[in-house]
This record gives sequence, structure tokens and C-alpha cells, in this order.
Amino acid sequence: FGNYITLTNLSRQDVERIVKLRISPINVSVHTTDPELRCKMMGNRFAGEKLDYLRQLAQGGITVHCQCVLCPGINDGPVLERTLKELGDLYPGVQSIACVPVGLTKHREGLYPLQPYTPAQAGEVINQLETFAAGFYEKHGTHLAYASDEFYLLAGRPLPEEDYYEDFSQLENGVGVIATLVADFRRAWEELPGDEKPRKCSVATGTSAAPFLQQLAVKVKEKYPNLDCRVYPIINHFWGETITVAGLVTAGDMMEQLKGQELGEVLFLPDCMLRHQQDFFLDDKTVQDVENALGVKVQVIPAGGEEFAFAITGEETVLQPSEP
Repeated sequence: FGNYITLTNLSRQDVERIVKLRISPINVSVHTTDPELRCKMMGNRFAGEKLDYLRQLAQGGITVHCQCVLCPGINDGPVLERTLKELGDLYPGVQSIACVPVGLTKHREGLYPLQPYTPAQAGEVINQLETFAAGFYEKHGTHLAYASDEFYLLAGRPLPEEDYYEDFSQLENGVGVIATLVADFRRAWEELPGDEKPRKCSVATGTSAAPFLQQLAVKVKEKYPNLDCRVYPIINHFWGETITVAGLVTAGDMMEQLKGQELGEVLFLPDCMLRHQQDFFLDDKTVQDVENALGVKVQVIPAGGEEFAFAITGEETVLQPSEP
């Protein structure tokens, strides 16, 4: 989840240098403030004592964004309560805490027997985080701690509105991504001129985002009644069906599941499906491979609500970079 450090490879001199040079913000994978448990979770005997560096950074005026990858029955519940309190005590140095569920692929032979969150367990985590956040907001005017979108989707809960996420400092951890997507789409929708030209297209994405994109595609039809945009959720067989994000969808899964489907004139894919250089999928296949296999033009677009709205309607001028 983004560029996060564990602090385990830093020396005290490194921390002093960060404070001196004002290198900020720093993103830290905390997981728990229980020193012994942190050592076990990270497989590093120094992981517990390195928590002191977090205090030094926060008290030294460095902005810190924290990440806690939660595992059922291990670092949630009372352990999470302690983590939230102790990180909250470091505010305003610690500016945000993102809690995300552990992502378990099907390739776990010989590893610790972790279990994915059930809907009920995900709901308990949300309740705990929202209770803490509400109390913290009353005292400090910020929620500080957030559950990732995936927790809400797992629990079948409605996601918070855009304002809840304040400055969206934890987007890399999947916190507020869908709220941003929907809000950006709403703004773009107001600008859409509308027309009655027939147009057929399709979109492929992960199973978590697909229902939201489908709702947005239906909304677009209010202005574009002859638009036929089909949203296809791609089940992740490569990593395992519990992996639902678009960024881990492979070309192989996509080609297998979209073969013979109605794809229209163009198939849109979010850019997060491709590696940083935007050339290969995670299974080393290319956009050209997908085009050849499916017999359709493939267009990669930024994974945002505005880009989605203008792409599927053919109003692609908005996708051109704006003048400085």
C-alpha cells in the first residue's frame, strides 16, 4: 500500500537527520504499538523498539501518516484500541491513521494461517474506528483514523461522504477512493453537454469498484440515452477471488472472462491495472495482447470519476492536459 516504511532499517542518526532536514511527511507502517506483537508481525526483533523513532519524528515536527494492516484476532479489537490511543497521543505529529484489512492471496503455502475478515468482523472494525474518530474529532477537529473502503465493502455498509475524509491523505491505502470517484463524477456530469448519438463501449475493473461504476454509467444515460456502456467486474483467479481491487487484475483473467462478451467500440481500462511505466500488466502481458485476444480497441484512462464520465461519453477533450 504505497510508499510506507517500517522504521526497522533506520538508525537513531537517520531519524535525527530526517528531523534536521525537515523531510516531511513520512509514511509509516505501524500495524500495532504493542512492541512484542509488532516484532512478531514484522518478523523483526527490533520492530518493537523502533516505535520510539515514531515518537521522535512526531515530536520533532515531522508529519507522519500511519498505516495499520489489520488481521482478524491479532491486531484488531483491544490491541487496535491501544494503537489508536497511543498514535492519537502523538497528534498533531501523527496526522492520519489508515486501517486496511489484510490482503490474502491464494498463494499461502507454508505461511501463518491468517483468515480474511468476515462481514460481521469488518463491521466491528468500522464501529471501533468510527467511535474513536468521532471522539477525536470533538477534541481536535479531525477524525485522524479511517477504515479503508474495503472494510465498508466487506461489511456491506454505505461509504462516508466526501467531506468525511478531509484532505484525503490516505488515498494510497484505499481510504476515500470511492468517495473521490463519485464526487469527481458528479462534478463532471454537470459539465456533460449530452447528445442522442448511439455509442457502445465497455469498462473492465475489479469486483469492488464495478457496482459503483455501473451506477455511474446508468446516471450518464440521463444525458446520453443511446449510450450502451457495459461494466465488467473481473474475478481475480490469478491471485485469488478475495483480491478485489482493479490494480491487481491481470490481463489473463480479463481476456478469459471477456472473451465473447459485448465490448462495443472500445474497452476502457483504469491505468492502475498497468505497472508504473504503463506498459505491462502484472502477468507480463501488454495492452496489445488484450486487443489481439478480444478483437477490440483498448484505451487506458486515469482511474478517476471525471475521466470515466468523459471517456464513456466520447467527450474526451477533458482527458487532454490542461494548459499551465
